[in-house]
Amino acid sequence: MSRLRRATSGNLTGSIAVVAILALSLAGCAGDGKLTPKASPGSTASSGSSGAMRDESEAVLGWTPPTPVAKTEGKPGDRPIPQPATVPTTAEIISVRAGDASTILTWQLSSATDIPVQGLTLNTTHGVRSWPDAVHLVDPMGQKTYAVDTMDAKIDTYGVCSRFPSHVGPDPVRMTSEYPPLSATVTSVSVQIPNFAPVTVSVTR
Repeated sequence: MSRLRRATSGNLTGSIAVVAILALSLAGCAGDGKLTPKASPGSTASSGSSGAMRDESEAVLGWTPPTPVAKTEGKPGDRPIPQPATVPTTAEIISVRAGDASTILTWQLSSATDIPVQGLTLNTTHGVRSWPDAVHLVDPMGQKTYAVDTMDAKIDTYGVCSRFPSHVGPDPVRMTSEYPPLSATVTSVSVQIPNFAPVTVSVTR
């Protein structure tokens, strides 16, 4: 009987300890040692919390594209599908940004009428490669031509630039190309696009 009582007494003591631990875990403990109630799972932070979300839709929806700094008329070419000679295409230069490691050309194509454009005249080969590496930057003072940067991946070579568009229409198709860094003395460059008149734009840094 005594053995049974000791076991019963031990179980009672353990039960009290477990209840005490559960009570502490549910109540929580403040830094000063006082018990503080925890927030319920369904509660939310007050409106004055620093982590509250803010409505940024007006700033996003109100954004407008930058205004082109120059434009030129031409046509992307007729390989492999001949294009009507009466459908002009507009190339607009958004910016030429020169940095210490590279130069980034941002430009776009558009046309009053939607036309299929294969863009093959925008590259330096007659194959199916689909990046416009034939678009060059020319330093008019130093008479130096800058070609699009390339990178090698196994047996292929790729241009560090956007793909040329499969079609051009009223909505401008924007593209970017990376070139080597310009000399620190270069303040403007001539952007030369095949089948378009060259256009000179200022360089931003």
